Amino acid sequence: MKKIMMTLAAVAVAATMNAQVWVGGEIGFTSEHQNGVGTENIFTIKPEIGYSLNEKFDVAIALGFSHASDKLNTKLGGNKFYANTFEINPYLRYKFVKAGNFFAFVDGGLNYATTHYKSVSDNENEFGFAIVPGIAYSVSNKVTLVSHLGEGLYYNHQWMKDTYRQNNFGFHLFNAISFGAYYNF
Repeated sequence: MKKIMMTLAAVAVAATMNAQVWVGGEIGFTSEHQNGVGTENIFTIKPEIGYSLNEKFDVAIALGFSHASDKLNTKLGGNKFYANTFEINPYLRYKFVKAGNFFAFVDGGLNYATTHYKSVSDNENEFGFAIVPGIAYSVSNKVTLVSHLGEGLYYNHQWMKDTYRQNNFGFHLFNAISFGAYYNF
């Protein structure tokens, strides 16, 4: 039994030494003002951890949190509105073009999100998948800068208990560009 445990430990150490694990994510802030309507602010943080399977494929999981607040025009009878969203997004990354320190990739993954609105008893839920293109730049062996180029090709199903169900399908490039950074171990 002792030999088996030592062998398993040696295999685990060897696999970890050759593994390319990375951590990082994205942070974002959006503020939109519409004359006569009000202002909407959204803060997002989305940390992630990934594992490079080989030179072409990575697997990763991202956990996101967003806080949105709308200050609606009080002349129209509006008030302040809040929403908090939690999401989980496992995905597979395929790197298909490499030129120097730059590489292009496409992420294919699933997404589940739940949103709680102030003064609403039920949460809004969403489940879907997306294929999103991106580019990355390796600053060094340890640091990589990443950008996703829009929402890509996506489908999602949204629902709120006893209220509504909705399906969305689309293809958007460059409508929402995000930036992030990874630290490679």
